[in-house]
Amino acid sequence: MSKYLKFLILPDIRSAIFLTVVFTIAICVGTLTVLPEKMDVPGTDKWQHFVAFAILVYPITVASRTYWIPITVFALCLAASIEIIQPYVNRFGDIKDFQADTLGVFLGLLTGILVRRFRAKI
Repeated sequence: MSKYLKFLILPDIRSAIFLTVVFTIAICVGTLTVLPEKMDVPGTDKWQHFVAFAILVYPITVASRTYWIPITVFALCLAASIEIIQPYVNRFGDIKDFQADTLGVFLGLLTGILVRRFRAKI
């Protein structure tokens, strides 16, 4: 396995923290960038929310069991905060976006746990 692939799929705790910070910044930029005018395209971005939050939670979950609860709480709070802030930056806060985020968090957590257990058996 290449070192870059291992960095992304089986990160150590240091790499996982770095990836989590990068993913958090990317999510915040993507969801909170001020738009010049309000856009009305509800319902088109649920998969993006789902995938973004699954990717946010995954690295830390694989790297350390100690951080499973803190990363879950952090990701859910981030998702809720984004939906509360979005109306102030010419975007729409949407409960369905939060639901997609939540499902993504739990899929990322579950995937991370399964990969961690599989890695432990190797």
